[in-house]
Amino acid sequence: MAWLREWLCVLLLVCVAVQGQDEAAADAEGEVAGAEGEVAGAEGEAAEGKSAEDGDEEAWTYVEFLKSEVSEKVEVILQKTLYEAREKKGFTVLEETVTKTLEQVMEIRESLLKRIKDIRKGDVQIDTEQNIKQEQMLSEFRMEIMTILLKLVDRDATSIDKLKEISQDLLRFKMTISNEVMRMLMLPQATSGKKQQPTGDCSECDALKDISFKIENLVACADKEEGEDAQEPEADAEAAAPAEDGSSDKAAPGEVCMPPAMYAMDLISVNELIDTEIRDLYNNIVTKTDEEERQKLFKKLDDFKSLRETIDDMITKLMSQTDEEKLKKLVTRSLGRVNTELKTKLSDCQAQCGPGGCESCAADVLYDAIAKMNDYKTFFNNTDDEEAKKEFVRTDMIKYINDNNNEAREILIKKATEGAIDECEQEKSDIYKMTKAPMWMLVNTTIFSGVDELEVMVDAMITQLEELLKQYCGSDEVAPGPVDGDDGPNCEWEEYEQTKEYLIKVDEIIQESLFKAKDDSAQMTALLGFVDIQGLYDKRVKKLFEDELVCPDEVKMIKKEYMSQLNKCMAEFMNGKLKFSEMSRLQRISCTKELRNAMESRMGKLLQFELEKSLNEIET
Repeated sequence: MAWLREWLCVLLLVCVAVQGQDEAAADAEGEVAGAEGEVAGAEGEAAEGKSAEDGDEEAWTYVEFLKSEVSEKVEVILQKTLYEAREKKGFTVLEETVTKTLEQVMEIRESLLKRIKDIRKGDVQIDTEQNIKQEQMLSEFRMEIMTILLKLVDRDATSIDKLKEISQDLLRFKMTISNEVMRMLMLPQATSGKKQQPTGDCSECDALKDISFKIENLVACADKEEGEDAQEPEADAEAAAPAEDGSSDKAAPGEVCMPPAMYAMDLISVNELIDTEIRDLYNNIVTKTDEEERQKLFKKLDDFKSLRETIDDMITKLMSQTDEEKLKKLVTRSLGRVNTELKTKLSDCQAQCGPGGCESCAADVLYDAIAKMNDYKTFFNNTDDEEAKKEFVRTDMIKYINDNNNEAREILIKKATEGAIDECEQEKSDIYKMTKAPMWMLVNTTIFSGVDELEVMVDAMITQLEELLKQYCGSDEVAPGPVDGDDGPNCEWEEYEQTKEYLIKVDEIIQESLFKAKDDSAQMTALLGFVDIQGLYDKRVKKLFEDELVCPDEVKMIKKEYMSQLNKCMAEFMNGKLKFSEMSRLQRISCTKELRNAMESRMGKLLQFELEKSLNEIET
């Protein structure tokens, strides 16, 4: 039994040892798992923090864009296009190198323009609190790239010295991008709950917007008819609460009204806003060193002081009056002019600080157009080649018009298929129509006028676009073309062939949608067919202008005859009250028939002209 007792002791020791090893292993695994969990948790928190902190997310995507779409592309130009040019042989090496460099720099410019446009459209997330000024910096980079482009299109660009200068410019530009990347990486982590003081963005218009709304609301309330009683103060407070939180559900002027006896209290709250803004302006003036900026701030300060004095006088008058009707008359007569002035100032403020401050979707289109005009002015100042100036404006503007036409057509198709479009799309559609003719006139100027007139035209375009911008934020005459020479295009025959294509499409619409329409769906099919014809017209006009408008008569026919009639037909078919299935065949076809008759008549004249010319050539 002694030996059994010894074996039991040994077995017990072994079990204890094994158990201890298992526990140690388990503890070790637990520590590893815990460590991995902590790492994963840290990574998760970092990822969660990154997605939660819009500023960090914006900064990082901005850095990725600068590296992949700008910096790396500049490296390709420097390391391959320019550096490896020495390995090439032949007389055209310099020309080929300049051409290739020009294409690559243009690609960088397009990337910058697209990024700016995406920011303005809201496709790129922006953190207003951290305010990294992405759009402002991208605009500066765009101007630097534009300067390099101007040197590449210069006449003496195909020289060794010029290429050296361009390579130095590209190196400096690359360094600028590297500095910007470093600035982003050195930014402090975004913190929630603490809003930074706005610095030059459109939030500088917020105070003016609040003041303007309060005055407009007061005037609208005072202007109500006698039967329209004011809301109770409690209801007023509840309705006004969303507005104070910055909600988009802000009541319209005149919807939320205090009793006339409380008008003075409303104006006192306005004065409190003005006092806050005056205090902030004083603080800004103290910190500014640029004299021009200081003068602008002083001007705003004087305006707010003057406004405060006017409201003070109005408060005194209201406090001395108790009759409700007289209180209403005092407000409408005395504050009407103030209301108008505030609206104008607000509109100007929002127009100056970029599309972020303008609630109109048309502003995006207008800002892009103004930027293009400023690009043209920069080009004019950096080259003496008059033909290069006209060619640059002509090709770029034709491309821009074509892009606008495509977007306008998409909106039109949506309206035709879905029956309605939202307010944003309607504004864009309207602005495309408004700017189309003046832009073609600008193209026209590059063909038939000198550079002096072209520069005047660009300045006039900027003025008109800025006027439109203020409105949204708060028939085209074709010049006679040159006489065709013997080697020029056969305008009449080309127009005949083109019109034949239009006629085929019109006949398809008549046959498939109008002549034997079975139900209301044929109305939609006809509308889409009209949109296709409009696309053919736009494409042809674009081609004619690219050919320097050597066939002006065809442009006149398309724009004055065909497009005019087509627009009438489209407007008729878009009428929501129209019952297509209840219309007779004659009613369905009549408008389209007018368009077809105009085309057939024109084709007959063109064919007659061609036949006479052909016969005359046989006789001679």
